Amino acid sequence: MHRLVPRAMLISVMLVVAAIGLIAASACGGQATATGVASPAPSPAPSWVVNAAATQATRYGDPHPTAAYWGLLHDPQLGELTASGPNDPSHKAYVIVLVGDFSQMYSRLSYPAPGGSPPPQPPIKWVYFLYTTATHEDGGSFGFGVKDFDVSAYPELQPFSL
Repeated sequence: MHRLVPRAMLISVMLVVAAIGLIAASACGGQATATGVASPAPSPAPSWVVNAAATQATRYGDPHPTAAYWGLLHDPQLGELTASGPNDPSHKAYVIVLVGDFSQMYSRLSYPAPGGSPPPQPPIKWVYFLYTTATHEDGGSFGFGVKDFDVSAYPELQPFSL
């Protein structure tokens, strides 16, 4: 029993050091990545999804993203992705998530003060776009993240290729 206590403490210390290393590594810039594992796609993405994703990827500066996901999300997943709340399962929308370098989006979102330039911003590593369920039109809602995208948090999202 005496040997288990020091061994357990050693394992605990190693886990804490590993966690600190992962946190420090994730805070650094670098290539955008998606973490977690997406569910296998039951079928290919519809052509309208691929076309919309290609248009948005090009519009926001990365026509060849490192990863792309799509799905029909409802709350609570939809609310978590968009930070929109409330938790209403009747809210649903088609979602496209693109992972890459979309920092060009800053030029469309903010304007420098006269005679000034915008402050430095962290790279935009992923973007999402919402589409209506009935007509597949752009719902006018989008967002982005500066940390790696964790696809495992959204099990309804399916990978696809552009």
